[in-house]
Amino acid sequence: MTHEASNLSPPTPEPDHQGRAADSPHDATVQGVCHACFAFDVGFAINLDDAERALFADSRRAVLQKKKRAPQSIPGPGTPLSITVTTESVDLGGFHVEPTVDLVLYSFGAVSVRFVIALHCPFEQLAILSDTLYDHQPLAQRAREHVERAIVSLGGSISKPRIAAPTEDYIIFELAAAPDESTETFVNRRRATVARILRAEREPLSTQETDDAMSLSIAYGPSDRAVIDWHAALLIGPDPADVRSILEYANVQLVQMRSLDDELEHILDSSYELLARFKGLRQTFLGIAGGQLRRLGMLHADSAILFEDVSHSMKLVGDQYLARVYRAVSQRFHLPQWGSNINRKLHAIDTIYEKITDRQTTVRMEVLEWIIIILILIEVIKGFWPS
Repeated sequence: MTHEASNLSPPTPEPDHQGRAADSPHDATVQGVCHACFAFDVGFAINLDDAERALFADSRRAVLQKKKRAPQSIPGPGTPLSITVTTESVDLGGFHVEPTVDLVLYSFGAVSVRFVIALHCPFEQLAILSDTLYDHQPLAQRAREHVERAIVSLGGSISKPRIAAPTEDYIIFELAAAPDESTETFVNRRRATVARILRAEREPLSTQETDDAMSLSIAYGPSDRAVIDWHAALLIGPDPADVRSILEYANVQLVQMRSLDDELEHILDSSYELLARFKGLRQTFLGIAGGQLRRLGMLHADSAILFEDVSHSMKLVGDQYLARVYRAVSQRFHLPQWGSNINRKLHAIDTIYEKITDRQTTVRMEVLEWIIIILILIEVIKGFWPS
């Protein structure tokens, strides 16, 4: 879908939060950048130290610079690795993607590809850009190509490499501080436009939809603000890098949980098939289908380890502001619900595995008891048998 900025009609001025007629959003020219992030599940784990040696020279560890009165992050084996590679510029209806792209590698087997779009335009046009980027397949395909090349370069530093089917995109708008007014005033006077940006809508939204899109608005000081929704986020302030890192991390968590949920669904189907075929002496005594039960146990263990790594790989102890940001984006992405669903499936697989192994153990004990009885009976018969 192609969007042309020249087709815009001047928007109707919006009232501010006190009911006065506000300046038209079209009159507010903003500067900043837009980050289009695409998250991929690429394997079971990535050794980031080996990856740093194997990949490009322009690589760096992404360390959060926390707010004041909070302990500083210390680089370690689990700190994400960021690399920058060149790409071709893309035209997005008047907006242009920069010819470089950032790839952020996470130790739990995920990669986030981040495209950068420079912004210097009327605030109203951000809604058009957001709508253009919604499910933008050419950009998503380009991100996948970068990931495929990175996997080849990673070599043995990635465990069980593959690109899973689920892909998650997220749009982050970063704007400089609003001139001559606080960020709260800037956002409130343009809340209808902000909601359309967050929901990737060109047409006006209802009051209820606007209120819902604007419900998660967080600020650390008067000069910054983060408005977070499920498709996009608007960050205003001089130093939004930490908040962007949290949003990007949550997007990676979402794609990992979606991929893990799909994998557990397949494991559950296989478990039910094993349980249905669990009959007869050969399956119970000699083992199910040549070791399928052992494979089921290994898949369950791998899934549980991966879920633990994804859920607890980032520590935000001591920084309440970033913790609030993470809670907000987790709520928008429904990460607690995804986690509960994965835990339920892990428990179901574990229950099936235990039932099959318990049944195998019981049958084998019964067979051994019958063997002992038969041997004793043979000895008794031999005592009465003439020499």
